[in-house]
Amino acid sequence: GDVLYDNGGTTPSITASSVKIVAAAAAMQALGPNFRISTKVVYSPSKPDTIVLVGGGDPTLTRLATGSSVYAGAARLSDLAQQVNDWATSMGTTEIKHIVVDSSLITGSTWEASWPVAERTGGYQPMITSLMVDGDRANPKAAVSARSTDPTGRASREFKKALGVIAANADISAGIAAGGATKIAEVKSAKLPTLINYMISASDNTIAEYLARHVAISQGLPSNLESIQTGYQKALSTMGLDWTGVVIKDGSGESKNDLIPPSFYNNLMAKILAGDANLQSVVKGFPIAGKSGTLAGRFGGENSVARGHIFAKTGSIYRAYALVGYMDAKDGSRLAFAIQAAGAATSPNTKLAIDNLATAIFNCE
Repeated sequence: GDVLYDNGGTTPSITASSVKIVAAAAAMQALGPNFRISTKVVYSPSKPDTIVLVGGGDPTLTRLATGSSVYAGAARLSDLAQQVNDWATSMGTTEIKHIVVDSSLITGSTWEASWPVAERTGGYQPMITSLMVDGDRANPKAAVSARSTDPTGRASREFKKALGVIAANADISAGIAAGGATKIAEVKSAKLPTLINYMISASDNTIAEYLARHVAISQGLPSNLESIQTGYQKALSTMGLDWTGVVIKDGSGESKNDLIPPSFYNNLMAKILAGDANLQSVVKGFPIAGKSGTLAGRFGGENSVARGHIFAKTGSIYRAYALVGYMDAKDGSRLAFAIQAAGAATSPNTKLAIDNLATAIFNCE
């Protein structure tokens, strides 16, 4: 708990993707390690030729019938479709004429106003809707792949295709599942620790946005952008964190309006590392200096002495860079740290400057 060095530690600053640490901790506290995201199909006996696909906010749901998308252990649309076909056989239903898509779970804007449109077209962020497949990627197997302007539409069409002959002539429309409708099919995502691990290690913006929404839902809040920070604060309320100056506008950290003081991160890291095994699982996906994730290509040259000893989440958006995590220092100390740099003077070279500073801390200089 001792502060060894502080330069502007209480000054809120842009942290970019480092904010995913907050998303991960809040999700683990609010949702628990066994949490999985469900996608369902329901129907009403009064309309036997109509099924309702209910989006549950699982961005990892894949349209691939075999093989793996970028998301390990993802639920498959083909499995959901097979369950529907099995149900139809058991009911003697020979044709599905209408597919209704319920995407009402997530509300509000599908795109944060400060996100550059290039994040979607360039393949880093989808529009946030209750139903999508493969993070709305054009290529399910490519982490960076262009996203569409209609994630729900893409997923709906893929579902109809997966259903096959029985739904060949079905129309697709938007709607809401009737209260008391009967569930006829369901698939679930991988468990939360798996989702968090990939989100942190690959800095996946998509999972981060959806975990933020699910945290809000768990706290009885609307599942929109405006509820994210309140959801986090409620989920982490037992940690005694000081939220003074903290502003969180999204789950991914892509917003230039996300502001967090370094001291907040250090206190959060201390709570995570001192917490139970479930909370500590948050750091399992942390990139390792010179070894893995978004730090695999960093900490070369004189900084290579710190390779394998620094575990941290990177952050990088236009004119803002950060590195937040912990290290096993040269003298055996375990140190939490947060290094943040933002403003007109920053450039891609700022990442090297951050690495230089982190290595100096590692060397106890």
